[in-house]
Amino acid sequence: MKVLVTGANGFIASNLYPMLTAAGHETYALVHKHQNSIPRYVQTLHLDDLGQHFFDVVVNLAGANIAAKRWTAKRQQELFDSRVQFTRKLFEALKHKPGALLNASAVGYYGFDDYKTFLEDTPPNSGFTHHLCSAWEQEAHHFEEAGVRTVIFRLGVVLGHGGALAKMEWPFKLGLGGKIGNGKQFFPWIHIHDVCRFLLDAMEHSEYQGTYNLVAPQAITQADFAKAYGRALNRPTVLPTPAFVLEKALGDMGSLLTKGQHVVPQALMDQKFDFEYRSIDEALQSLA
Repeated sequence: MKVLVTGANGFIASNLYPMLTAAGHETYALVHKHQNSIPRYVQTLHLDDLGQHFFDVVVNLAGANIAAKRWTAKRQQELFDSRVQFTRKLFEALKHKPGALLNASAVGYYGFDDYKTFLEDTPPNSGFTHHLCSAWEQEAHHFEEAGVRTVIFRLGVVLGHGGALAKMEWPFKLGLGGKIGNGKQFFPWIHIHDVCRFLLDAMEHSEYQGTYNLVAPQAITQADFAKAYGRALNRPTVLPTPAFVLEKALGDMGSLLTKGQHVVPQALMDQKFDFEYRSIDEALQSLA
């Protein structure tokens, strides 16, 4: 199949390219300018080029890093534009609509909650992350309205060599890692290999349609994660980070670390998706 990937320079895309190529797909990366980090076996295109092409599948991973900067009003607009406005431009640029769209979202769609369990159809809580993800998903539904098979996947924290884990690696290796706040906030997670396997399955099998919580089936807390990462690295995890420190340093963005949500991948379990990494210990041992 002919596959277009947006967010082409990102963590997930960089792990997806070799798996797409190994599966025999012809892969294109949508870039804003020349990107040295795109593998040579992946062809690069710009937004203005898309009208000349037909793609069997578009994998929309575009979006500025939500945890890179404080959520000022300007930064919130950047996060919104890089997801919502971009997806609108992508729809308009694809004169020949693809056979399928796989569109990223996040468990932030549900907002934060210490007590509720979120399946794909559970009503969400309000807040900035819900507003952002909801608007992004609405743009993706324009493809569905145009007859495109549309799959929306709400990502938890993606664990791999890079991404969120890279930011946590050195504090933990130095023995400075530990729980955040009381550590009781849920920590929905997924191994990068299972993310890529899901994407390949979803593009190759038409029964995938609608919304999926792309998280591992094992529910853990942030304290559980900290202890598991310490075990994987053979390091102590006895230094907690008080929640108020992060909230003062990071503002509203600190909620990504101090709060969480219990998310269940019900649709994937119903579809009998075979998670390769079902436990946090397995996942982190593979990455240590």
